[in-house]
Amino acid sequence: MWFKGHIKAEGKIAVISGASQGLGAEIAKQLFEKGASVYLVARNEASLKQKVEEIEKVRVNETQIVDYVRADLTKYSDASNVFEVIGKSPDIVMCCAGSSKPGYFLKMTEKDLETGVNINYNTAMNFAHCALNKMCTSNKTLQEEPRHLVFFSSIVGFYPFIGYGQYAPMKTAIKTLSDVLRQECLPYNISVDCVFPGNFESAGFIEEELTKPKITREIEGPSEVIPASACAKIVIDQLDQGYQYVTTDLIGWILSCLSLGYSPRCLGLPQLFFAIILSTFGGFLQAYYNYSIRSFFKTNPLPHEISDIAKDDKAK
Repeated sequence: MWFKGHIKAEGKIAVISGASQGLGAEIAKQLFEKGASVYLVARNEASLKQKVEEIEKVRVNETQIVDYVRADLTKYSDASNVFEVIGKSPDIVMCCAGSSKPGYFLKMTEKDLETGVNINYNTAMNFAHCALNKMCTSNKTLQEEPRHLVFFSSIVGFYPFIGYGQYAPMKTAIKTLSDVLRQECLPYNISVDCVFPGNFESAGFIEEELTKPKITREIEGPSEVIPASACAKIVIDQLDQGYQYVTTDLIGWILSCLSLGYSPRCLGLPQLFFAIILSTFGGFLQAYYNYSIRSFFKTNPLPHEISDIAKDDKAK
């Protein structure tokens, strides 16, 4: 830790999902600026073409490749096809695809719930499985420099709360998947890392704000929304310093202290200090949030009013 050089981009091959916009696109651009060849993966072909043109402008040498593969990673066959098209074993794989639709769980439709699982878990699971099958059968397994598989969770993976019933469980599952694969990939010299971003500017964040319940905003409190480019820089810098759990803001780092377990550390001794404080006063904080939620719904409609339930029963 502390010293850079744990993730080298120059001359490497990076494959990034969710790279047609937002954080994925910015990470692709910054890795390309550092000398990597990058392959962008997403569903929207028009956006992918546009990003490839933008990234091409920061080329640093003639041997670099910047290209895209259109794929719907909720489909395993599409994920597998990505690595067949590229035809090379990647050095860096970033699972950035995902989106949040905040709202009350009781108000979610069947499609909302299915989309939450597909977009936020299945895309990462499929992409990682296909990537590792390519990486683990490559002769690169014997090289000294570790390769990287990077998952993207969220700070609600540390501390989930009301309004994120469709999203937080999947991001917690991503965290757990990274913990399992971190052990399994040790013999292959693959470092499995997990990023827990805070708020950053993106089209997805704008969409998220449209459905976010008022009580969710109250519990979250004010938080700085940083540019996606700044968030990408933090992610790459922390990975380069050797951190396997990466947070992009102070609140994310503090919340990480709530679930240390045997997980990778980031400034371990300060984390332990905050973990003791949070464990001591966490019950009082949760009691305060419970009080706030009950108070909120005394003056605001419940997700399902009794009259709504009666109507549903009558319809059946």
